Amino acid sequence: MKADYIFQQLKKEYFDCQEFRVRTFEKQGKTLHVVSLETMCNDDKISWYLTTPLSRAKELTSKCLSNTLASCSLQEVANFEQAKQLLANGNSLVLLLDSDFAKSVDTRTTLSRAVVEPPTSMVVKGPREGFVEDLKNNVTLLRKRLKNDDFIVKTLKVGKYTNTEVAVCFIKSIAISDTVNEIIQRISSIDIDGIVDSNYVATFLQPQKSLLFRRVGYVEKPDIVTAKLLEGRVAIIVDGSPIVLTVPYLFVEDIQNVGDYQINPEVTTFSRFFRVMAVLLSILLPSIYVSLQRYNYQIIPLTFLVTILNATENIPFSPLAEMLFVIIMFDVLREATLLMPQAAGTALSLVGAVVLGEAAIKAGLLGAPAVMIGALSGIGLYNMPDNTLVLSLLRLVITFLGGYMGLFGVIVAMLGVLAYGVSLESFGTPYFAPFAPEITNDRQDAILLKPLNKRKLRPQSIKNVNATRMNQNEK
Repeated sequence: MKADYIFQQLKKEYFDCQEFRVRTFEKQGKTLHVVSLETMCNDDKISWYLTTPLSRAKELTSKCLSNTLASCSLQEVANFEQAKQLLANGNSLVLLLDSDFAKSVDTRTTLSRAVVEPPTSMVVKGPREGFVEDLKNNVTLLRKRLKNDDFIVKTLKVGKYTNTEVAVCFIKSIAISDTVNEIIQRISSIDIDGIVDSNYVATFLQPQKSLLFRRVGYVEKPDIVTAKLLEGRVAIIVDGSPIVLTVPYLFVEDIQNVGDYQINPEVTTFSRFFRVMAVLLSILLPSIYVSLQRYNYQIIPLTFLVTILNATENIPFSPLAEMLFVIIMFDVLREATLLMPQAAGTALSLVGAVVLGEAAIKAGLLGAPAVMIGALSGIGLYNMPDNTLVLSLLRLVITFLGGYMGLFGVIVAMLGVLAYGVSLESFGTPYFAPFAPEITNDRQDAILLKPLNKRKLRPQSIKNVNATRMNQNEK
């Protein structure tokens, strides 16, 4: 009988496991076992859904048990492998010996934290809900916003030992099926011991040769994921992680901010333009400073040149070595701040930057212009906080080239980065769209943001089967 076989196999599988619990009921010569794992199950749920109703049952037969167990999560157990998975996930198994009656009831204990605003995506106005570490809760947050049967969730199991649930979410009438199928195929083909975070899955979703630029989005707010799904993207939720992945992913998304759509479009446009300029200056300012000092000093206005010479005349290092030292010093300070406890980290960042910079200038090791440019450059990188480390590395390389080749080296480096970025794509979508290639329709929500009633079409750079977002006529 199926129930007998499953029970015997489970006893062998969990022979040395002290969490394995069996509650036995006997009536009229029939034997029934309720099997559960103590640390994964909620005792109150077991009592409400199983032990109390079973103790009151008049007889132990399949028909009587089906009427007695009234839980909405009652599920048929087809085989031993399914029984083992359900048990490991916190379900309790009801096994009636000498029969094929094998059912499971959801008695999982709830360990998820409350839904709160994520610390990395805070807004002044707008929704404040953030994803948590429970897959079911995260799907619920999306389902609450997408009350339509076109919203599809396909669940996969990944990881030999962790058996982690990974949910692929998309809107059937918008997302293109080829992209969805490719994502499901890539996730299904993952052969690894365990998945403990969404970043593990992201590694397999983006191409192996992916330098500098990431091609998978990381989102912590359900309203943002909903907006991306409505554009034809696909979301991937990993159980145990509050970070939801979105693909395809474009570089222009790094310019956009979670609060951009809650304020005036004109103000948002100015803010985005300011972010782009701040990041460009942060990357290029150290290299331009070094190259002008070493090779192209005739370009610097005379008054400013005299100021720089007076500030750096006793510095023992070359301009390149001086700037590289400043950049590395601030990068080390930033890393230490991130790794320190929050209270100590704040003090370290403020005191460390002031004390180290002031002491280095007074000791004659560094010039004031180099310290000021290094500090401004480091701060400006945080206008794209998700790419701070990559941009910092890029800044270091361009500064090195500027120190050896002058402005020519800076120009060559930037052209190389642009050429590399233009060659990339994410699931058939050009990474630098809508600028390369130029897609006029999509520029309405790139750096420029048009009002919502003007954005009637979905982004053409994201492949979809329904281009129309809004049919409302203008009045």
